[in-house]
Amino acid sequence: PPENESFWSNLFGKYLLVTNTVGSGLLVGVGDSIAQYSDRLRDKKSFDYTRSRNMVITGLLIGPVQHGFYSLLDRIFVGHTRRVNLQKLLADQLIMSPTYIGMFFFITCLLDGLSIKECHAILSKTFIYTWALDCCFFAALQYLVFLYLTAVYRVVFINLVNCLYIVMLSYIKYSPKNSGK
Repeated sequence: PPENESFWSNLFGKYLLVTNTVGSGLLVGVGDSIAQYSDRLRDKKSFDYTRSRNMVITGLLIGPVQHGFYSLLDRIFVGHTRRVNLQKLLADQLIMSPTYIGMFFFITCLLDGLSIKECHAILSKTFIYTWALDCCFFAALQYLVFLYLTAVYRVVFINLVNCLYIVMLSYIKYSPKNSGK
């Protein structure tokens, strides 16, 4: 029906920033819920709703940054040649990836009630490992995304895949040796 076409064209057109922001928040929350479910099976922990709320807020704050970054990337590097896609990939891994990791750890730590100093200590302890994991996990995927997906669907797709990555980030952030508590 035509009303469905209008809904989807608005969702991935006129309201793309909102779609990307809300999608990021929800999918970060889903990723954390999966991580917590895994923790519950292993350690018999109860579900931490505050933690999931904090993760959703983190995703909501990171979503607009991702949207803006990838929009800017498409304006700076125009086209779909191998060279352009490699330039986008390099910018993604050298700029967006460290930014995402830094924002993720600082926002979640602050929402968890930690001080700036404690947040910095956790980020310092986990950054290199997390960035290496990010480069291994996303580099090839991002190349394919830049090659085959239009900008409209890029953040949504990456956020879907990001659910698995968030399970790993959540584990890193909330493992007893990194929790700061």
